[in-house]
Amino acid sequence: MNYNIFLKKTKGKKGKNVKKWYYWYFDDNGKQKQKICKGCSTKAEARAFVNSLPVPGERKFSVHDIAQNMFLLGSDHAKRREALGKSVLEITMHEARGYINCIIERWGDYDIREIEVGKVGDYLLSVNRSGSWKKRYISIFYDIFDEAAWQGIKVSRPLFPSFVRGKGKSDVFSSNELKTFFVPENFTGSEVDSNTFCLFFLVSVFAGLRLSEARALRPQQFLFDKNALVIDGFCKADGTRTTFNKKGTPDNPKLRIVLLPERITAQVQEYIEERGIANDDFIFTYKNRPLSMHITESAFKRALKKAGIATDSRHLTPHSLRYTYVTKMRRTLPIDTVRKLVGHADDKMTDYYTRVSIEDGLASIAGTKNAVENLFD
Repeated sequence: MNYNIFLKKTKGKKGKNVKKWYYWYFDDNGKQKQKICKGCSTKAEARAFVNSLPVPGERKFSVHDIAQNMFLLGSDHAKRREALGKSVLEITMHEARGYINCIIERWGDYDIREIEVGKVGDYLLSVNRSGSWKKRYISIFYDIFDEAAWQGIKVSRPLFPSFVRGKGKSDVFSSNELKTFFVPENFTGSEVDSNTFCLFFLVSVFAGLRLSEARALRPQQFLFDKNALVIDGFCKADGTRTTFNKKGTPDNPKLRIVLLPERITAQVQEYIEERGIANDDFIFTYKNRPLSMHITESAFKRALKKAGIATDSRHLTPHSLRYTYVTKMRRTLPIDTVRKLVGHADDKMTDYYTRVSIEDGLASIAGTKNAVENLFD
């Protein structure tokens, strides 16, 4: 056996002594090396772990070495992407590079041949990230396996688990929750200033925007003298902007227009003027790029927590703001009008988005109390 396993006492997170399984071996220079048996709690698991390792002295193809130059402008990897007709836009490369860094941090020391579906799957199940983030993480991991093949490494691409993008229908905010949520201090804790996030989500809820539509907003879309907003495109995950709305095409963009409260358009106009944002620039940005899906979702979760809004038994996401808009507009407007405002293809989809919060539902039936009390009279 080329590897020897043993138990070793180490300091745990709370300073307590814990025993963990390690293995030692001699490298090519005759020096003794020791490493931890990752994820092993029993001798049998440690033995199985070392049996899966390559023979000492055999070349190691680490995830770090394979991925370190991926999604970098000017790299061989970027040139191959361009030749294959794949995007090499700076914003695409920047977004993908963020995932590469996350993967290298967690799996960089692993030989690409040691990557196991179960371990990656368990890791993704343990992290508090959205389904969209996990799907993208896996797709970038697949790119790393493809890159290994380009580098002449013989390794089969594993079939990682598939994560859904969402958990189904989102819940809506009650009127009191909206007031509690939209406080600038709730959006602190990020490199992006709190006023940016607060206004970003305010416009989202008052215009019934999809998250991708809010990320794509530019000053030229606002008709300030009419307190109106024209929705004429959305940002894809990589930050590229379309010239058409969801379900639309360049030839049939399916544009729509909504009215906004005067105070909201005034806040947007002031925000634009203070920051000197050009008419065709993105309004809400981070490092000169439109806010990413991840950074906005993280800000949303932090604000929920700071506002003290319970989420244990509810599914509140940025998309909940759109659900809330539809639900509240349906109280006073006919369904066909609401459908036009939110850009739905038919009334069934608008009905799907209509929810009633417990608080607002009780308020709407308050006048029935006497009738209920006298039901048997």
